[in-house]
Amino acid sequence: MATHPFPLLPGKSLVALGQRVALARRARQLNQRDLAFLAGVGASSIAALEKGHPGVAVGTLARVLDALGLLAEIDQWLQPERDPALVQYAVQQLQR
Repeated sequence: MATHPFPLLPGKSLVALGQRVALARRARQLNQRDLAFLAGVGASSIAALEKGHPGVAVGTLARVLDALGLLAEIDQWLQPERDPALVQYAVQQLQR
């Protein structure tokens, strides 16, 4: 089975996210093992997340953010008012 490379732009975003997770971890004076324990995941999952590996589950990210006290950050994802297509759709529906 052929594998396809992960798209460049999403890959860069995942790497940047991983770097921010690592920074948040270090700011709390945690090593990867400590964070893994607090999040209830394996240390390899923390390493993969911090490297921007595309195979890390969203649930793992949620557990890590919770362990860092940052779970509320997820509430900012896909906010309807920040989605131009959704805003345009809503306006069109209101004009009917």
